[in-house]
Amino acid sequence: MVTKKNSFWWATITIKSNDSVALDASLACEEVECILEGEVLSVEISGSSASDLRAKYNSTMRSLRAASETLSVIN
Repeated sequence: MVTKKNSFWWATITIKSNDSVALDASLACEEVECILEGEVLSVEISGSSASDLRAKYNSTMRSLRAASETLSVIN
């Protein structure tokens, strides 16, 4: 018996920040779609499986955290 896996998993992260443009730029190398509307940044992540989505989510969050910490030192 073969169990069919779902072919598409997705998550959206929404951030409201004065630094949304810089946070958007910090995700340039990530496999995500970013939508910037004023101070609100929406980050859409998709994966082919739950573990793929989790890996992309973790990588995205690490990038956002590093950018946020760097910005807090600069400001």
